Amino acid sequence: MIEIYCRNCGKKLSNDNEVCPNCGSKKRNIIVTLKDKIELHDQIKGKVKRQGFKKPIREFKVGDDLHHKSGKWYHKEMYIDREKDQYKEIVKDKTTGNIIHKCEEPLSKHKGHGSAKYKKIKSNE
Repeated sequence: MIEIYCRNCGKKLSNDNEVCPNCGSKKRNIIVTLKDKIELHDQIKGKVKRQGFKKPIREFKVGDDLHHKSGKWYHKEMYIDREKDQYKEIVKDKTTGNIIHKCEEPLSKHKGHGSAKYKKIKSNE
């Protein structure tokens, strides 16, 4: 948005005014207003590792998560406990708080989801 004012008397002017109709000045103050929107999203992740184990024994991820298909931000909580064989995931709509997805199951049964979909199968060649 652009607004033009007489620098001498402060009267708002149109683009057509070469001189101020109020005081006759040709001096101008031009104000340009730009607007934008900034969104901040946060997420915290953590892992508990134990010596002698290849994978972390516990993992968690809590915070904002972008759903790629819809382009919408959701609140996601994900917990993995390999010692207790537990997997828990809750996805909520950030604006309404409604639960969109909830999964609680043994980790050993959690297959074909997320990165688990892309496990390589070893061939017998």
